[in-house]
Amino acid sequence: MRLFGQDDRLFGRDSECARLDGLLREARGGRSAALVLRGEAGVGKTALLRYARTGSPSAPAPGSVLTISGVESEAGFPYAGLHRLLIPLLPDRDRLPVAQRSALEVACGLTDGPPADLFLVSLAALTLLAAAPRLCVVDDVHWLDPESARALAFVARRLHAEGVVLLFGQRIAPDDPLSGRRAVPGEPGLFAGLDVLEITGLPRDAAMALLSDVVPGELDLSLAEQIAESTGGNPLALTDLGRELTTDQLRGASPLPDPVPIGSRLESHYAARVRGYPPATRTWLVLAAAGAGGRTDQLLEAARRLGTGPEQAAPAESDRLVTGFPPLDFRHPLVRSAVYGDAVPAQRRAVHAALAEATTGPADADRRAWHLGAATAAPDESVAAELERGADRAGARGGHTARAGFLTRAAELTPAPEARAVRQVRAAGAAMAAGAPARALLLLDHVDEPLLTGRARGEALLTRAFAIINAGVPTGQRDAVALCLAAAEAFGPDRGRARQALVQGIEHVLSAEHLGGTSEPEVAAAAAPLAGDDHIDGLLLAAYTAFVVAGYPDCVPVVRRAVAAIADPGLPDEILLSRFAIGVNFCTLTWDEENKTDILARAEQAARRTGALHRLDLIHFITTMTCAALGRLDEADRHDAAGQRLRRAIGATAEQELVWRHPELITWRAPDGIRESVGQALEVFAMLHLGGMHAVTRLHLALLDIADSRWAPARELLLTIVDLGHPRRYAWALPELVEAALRAGDRQTAKAAYDDLETTARASGTPWALGLLDRSRALLAGPDRAEAHYRAAIEKLDGTPAHGDLARARLLYGEWLRRRRRRRDAREQLATACEMFERVGAHAFARRAATELAALGEIARTAVPENDESALTPQEAAVARLARTGATNAEIAAHLFLSPSTVDYHLRKVFRKLGVSSRRQLRVTLQD
Repeated sequence: MRLFGQDDRLFGRDSECARLDGLLREARGGRSAALVLRGEAGVGKTALLRYARTGSPSAPAPGSVLTISGVESEAGFPYAGLHRLLIPLLPDRDRLPVAQRSALEVACGLTDGPPADLFLVSLAALTLLAAAPRLCVVDDVHWLDPESARALAFVARRLHAEGVVLLFGQRIAPDDPLSGRRAVPGEPGLFAGLDVLEITGLPRDAAMALLSDVVPGELDLSLAEQIAESTGGNPLALTDLGRELTTDQLRGASPLPDPVPIGSRLESHYAARVRGYPPATRTWLVLAAAGAGGRTDQLLEAARRLGTGPEQAAPAESDRLVTGFPPLDFRHPLVRSAVYGDAVPAQRRAVHAALAEATTGPADADRRAWHLGAATAAPDESVAAELERGADRAGARGGHTARAGFLTRAAELTPAPEARAVRQVRAAGAAMAAGAPARALLLLDHVDEPLLTGRARGEALLTRAFAIINAGVPTGQRDAVALCLAAAEAFGPDRGRARQALVQGIEHVLSAEHLGGTSEPEVAAAAAPLAGDDHIDGLLLAAYTAFVVAGYPDCVPVVRRAVAAIADPGLPDEILLSRFAIGVNFCTLTWDEENKTDILARAEQAARRTGALHRLDLIHFITTMTCAALGRLDEADRHDAAGQRLRRAIGATAEQELVWRHPELITWRAPDGIRESVGQALEVFAMLHLGGMHAVTRLHLALLDIADSRWAPARELLLTIVDLGHPRRYAWALPELVEAALRAGDRQTAKAAYDDLETTARASGTPWALGLLDRSRALLAGPDRAEAHYRAAIEKLDGTPAHGDLARARLLYGEWLRRRRRRRDAREQLATACEMFERVGAHAFARRAATELAALGEIARTAVPENDESALTPQEAAVARLARTGATNAEIAAHLFLSPSTVDYHLRKVFRKLGVSSRRQLRVTLQD
């Protein structure tokens, strides 16, 4: 049992202290860790965090410790908490990469510039914190501003080999008797993926020991046991109750308070005590609670205006509720919350009014606006306008959550109904930008929609379209299209904004496809009047209209003009990142893998450069799909792994991960239970109306059937995807239908599929499309003509990135040769095909090739990797590939969102595993 310091005694926390000791000890050896200490109010989280700072044998020197606590009154100021934590490190910010330094300086209000991107700020914080081993303690994280909390959670997920320990203290609410769960205030999933140490009440003996220690006189043991049980071992409740019990209660002659103040009831307990203080004392306490985080001189000036001051704190100091001269230190955050929450509204408004009058100067404009908003009871346009200006300042620093808060309060204080509705819409847009779609929808639901006209109505509709998708509303993809069309109509003469709304609608309709509620002709009809000219959105609208209305050959040139605009190297990053997905979709329509690969690569670079991690996640997802469609499964694996690492870093939950699965990649591998797991994925996609993913998954299930020679089921699946006679979106599924239908004995369907394929392949003219056309023609051709088409297919596909289709062309050719008893030629083609499949892990087709080889009396040889990269973990392989190109540790760190220390750690492991000692040797060992 640990005892240290008169007021810092830890009873019964040996295991928790040992856990902290271990983390701090490992940090001395260079290993980083993050831990969330989670428990209800008063359970001892702060005491354990204090132990880590000063009591542990492995505690670092005071100069290597950074510590802050969340302050409720600062929760509306973006990056306030992060700024306070990093103040000692900011002089070193010049060594940060330029983009990170600029974002951090804007976030901390040190300079003006474009709104700070959350993840660039997070990366800057990671780089600064990783520069030297240290302990970072963040208590009351549930009261940090959301931007700081997200940034620090990101840092925690990316720590590895820097020798940094990051500890969080987070409060939970008591058990809910209805759900049986405990509530965690703040953002759901904030600490997803981090280790959590649940801090519960003290065991019986430790609770009784603590109680005996704080009680001034003798304590009846049976009574002590009763108190320990009643408080659930909550240390704060035990301490306060023990010091307040009367002599009769200690002897058991008088009953204990009922209910015993514990957890949330402690707040009411403190509030009742404060009510007995003189009015001047209560005013001083409320002022200190409302002004927490502000400047001392401003607090004292506000006190003077209210006729109170620090000298009035004596009663609260005697009760040990507060200590110190301004800034006042409340004994526990619950005390501050109780003081402020129990004050009558008029007293709170008076306090905030005094603070607003005392808060002057440009640097404190946001705090003054916040106090003005809290001091105002009735609608007041001047105050609402001041809050709106505060919202704009917060937005300029990247503080979208604060901007939403300012605008929400501004709307509440706006007298004019029309102006109020507009501010509510702006608040919803800010909430959406902050990643809070549920809050955005709630704000929109309170808007008096008939008051909205023109641009405001259009913005409200677009925001709702975004929000219903991001909030996971099951019908979101379906309903968003109609909302975008209505928004475009509302924007009216604002052609630019109307075009943007329609492009957004097209993206949604492409995602929803057959599961959407709005037909493609409806969208095309709305897009046609705004299509044309050389503006990128006009080109995209023209391309989509041509795709829907014109025949395939006629639409290809129009689509390619739009793709060329997105593939333009001079396109600004912001536009590229907002339009790359639709460009990739158009490339798929026209078999244009060259431009698709280029667009994805440039979009990835832009996302990394600007810190747009959610966009980068989507880029990895689409690239994985693209590589899987080409049969380049090794590359697909790398992008899938990168996407998973990124989602863990930004805090994706297990439920969100369900939408980011890649059944189209898994089907190539054909593991046991694949059909059941893919069936579950299909249910998720259908529920969310993700028709594109639903169709692609069915297509790859058909591909698995083809690999297993299950021709009839494959044919039936493919017929639900393609529209024979009208070759359009799934033209690239037509070669599969040719093979499946022909082998199933349905030559008529195979011929119809070939005719459609010929139309699209010749209009496209790409080697990939023409190679697949030759492969399909060989299947249908007579014995005297098939071989020429097989050879032509292999020749054309050999110059494309379509690894899977080239291997399948060799497989089909080898099967054809074997059936003509050309054993030697068949063996060559089948062995090559089998090796190609095995190299990328395409087990389903590898088995089919191996079966054909076995019929020739051959045993398929497992492909041997060309290098030892397979011995590396995905993270090590990523580091190795970048190091091989000559990138420095700092450049690799920025690329992979790690710290340079972690890169160095992984690189040393790479060298050891591969038996090399330099980057030059690494380049030789890891051949492309």
